Amino acid sequence: MSDQTPGAEPQSDPDQATGEERKGFTFGDMCLAVGDRLQLECSASTGVRRAFVRVVGYLEGVSLLVTTPTRGGRRINLVENDPLIVRVFSRQSTFAFRASVLRVCRLPFDYLHLSFPGTIQGSVIRKATRVRARIPVRMGAHGSDAAEPGTILNLSATGALIHARAAVGEQGSVLRLRFVLTLHEVEFELDIAADVRSVQQEADTDGEGIEYHYGVDFHALAPDDRMKIKSLVYQTIIEQPRQVI
Repeated sequence: MSDQTPGAEPQSDPDQATGEERKGFTFGDMCLAVGDRLQLECSASTGVRRAFVRVVGYLEGVSLLVTTPTRGGRRINLVENDPLIVRVFSRQSTFAFRASVLRVCRLPFDYLHLSFPGTIQGSVIRKATRVRARIPVRMGAHGSDAAEPGTILNLSATGALIHARAAVGEQGSVLRLRFVLTLHEVEFELDIAADVRSVQQEADTDGEGIEYHYGVDFHALAPDDRMKIKSLVYQTIIEQPRQVI
């Protein structure tokens, strides 16, 4: 047992909507299995905002067991009664619930007993849920090596909104997009085609030029590229739910 003063509540709202539907769910709806990855949002007293753990097991109505979160190979200093917000992506839904640390265990390995979730909020993720992004991209006509700079402003599993200062395509044309996605600190380079669905022009902030916004749908994505984009969208939904559009 610890006599330390419990930390302040995490600042995020677990009820923040992250998809097209939000309602109460049961523990069984999350379909958690041993080894599933959960995100913990910790109290300010830990000095760590977010961390990831794995499900070890649970006793329904009593406790949820998870691995001890670490940062840089060292245990995060959670103590009994610390409040947490737990988030998880399962199938086509995201879930969030409040919990507290019941017991910090060191033997036979480092793990935590968390309070069993009561109220669970969840959202069904739309097929094309969009998340805000700031991803540099090089873009040009499909089949060419032209590479005008732009920025992906939002992203879904099926398309994106791109800001650029150059005219690179018209509605109905096909663009070549090259950009880097970062998934859990691992970078992946993508080189994909996209159909231009809309083009908007407006004066830039200086009034001396034109800015362009291209709404695009990804074209004939390879399965591996599609999975990487979907993974980034889901990662953002779980880790930064306020970035959902």
